[in-house]
Amino acid sequence: MDKTKKHIIKRAATCIALILMLCLFNQLTNHAFFSQRNLTMLLKQASVLMILTSSLMLLLIETNIDLSGGAGVYLSGVICALLIVKAGWGIVPAIAVTIVVGVLMGALNGFFIGKVGLPAFIVTLAAQQIFRGTGYVMTDCATIGPMPKGFTAISESFIPPMVSVIVIAVIFAVFAFVNLRNYKKMGKYYGTKGHLIENLLLAVIVGVVAVWVFYGYKGIPMAAVIASLIAFMSYIISTKTAFGRKIFLIGGNKEASRLAGINLEGIVFRSYLYEGLMYGIGGIVLTARLGGAASTGGNLLELDAVAAACIGGVSMSGGAGSITGCVSGVLILTAIDNVMSLMNISSYLQMVIKGIILLFAVCLDLYTNKAKFKFKLKNK
Repeated sequence: MDKTKKHIIKRAATCIALILMLCLFNQLTNHAFFSQRNLTMLLKQASVLMILTSSLMLLLIETNIDLSGGAGVYLSGVICALLIVKAGWGIVPAIAVTIVVGVLMGALNGFFIGKVGLPAFIVTLAAQQIFRGTGYVMTDCATIGPMPKGFTAISESFIPPMVSVIVIAVIFAVFAFVNLRNYKKMGKYYGTKGHLIENLLLAVIVGVVAVWVFYGYKGIPMAAVIASLIAFMSYIISTKTAFGRKIFLIGGNKEASRLAGINLEGIVFRSYLYEGLMYGIGGIVLTARLGGAASTGGNLLELDAVAAACIGGVSMSGGAGSITGCVSGVLILTAIDNVMSLMNISSYLQMVIKGIILLFAVCLDLYTNKAKFKFKLKNK
């Protein structure tokens, strides 16, 4: 069996498994899962997790980690809420300061990990305590709110249904144009005609489902728009820039990358700066969604991000991962959360189930990497 047929069979099997899983979710929730309202809310719920996972992906690819993500998002939200509610600042300057503070938190992690050379696990674990503790001290562990309507609109507003349909049509047209141009320009390096048809067919299916969901309810939620833009930015960084290629090289072989002249310390530092930027943006979106900065904000968010990345195929041993996989992982994990909530499963049992999912994802990653390693040895 040639490589193309194997690829088609693998993609078909993945699609069938996904459809069966969604049908099971719908059955378990008495057909509430497939409602247009529920699917729209699911995307809004997934937005903050998507924002953090898209930057965590880069850290995992370069064999680093961040255990302070949820605490960083929480502290960013606290600062934003305090500036607007307590200090009376305008929305725009408060958002600007929040983003700067998020980047500074990322710089703190990046300095100790990239420049000083301390283990990422220890540094980010300490940062988790520092960030969350600072937020508790600043608020006395109380909720800061309510936020003004202009601010909550960042997460809670919607693009009108008809405009949403036009946006989806434009995105599909751009996607189709880029793929057709690449197919004609790159020839065999792009793939076969079957690969082109497969991409366009998948885009049509996603587009039709998106039109059905968003036209049938209130349109595209702004939180999902922000998360999509962040995911696209992470895609550009990881696939179209020298910085992104160096991250993959570092994850593949750190010592070889150093010998090749790559500035490891600088790349790691910049990766954590990007992670810090996501603290700020994630904190703003989360605070807008909740209508205030709650003491439980961002709690265990970093573990959900790791689980979503692993489910999406990002290797814990570094060197492999994609933003499309992360998007899939985030949506699957959020869908599982959504189903458990619709089934009225207790929050304590939900923690157990999510822990099992994370363990399974890491085991699957380990098994896959071992299989690839054995395959390489056989070929040699």
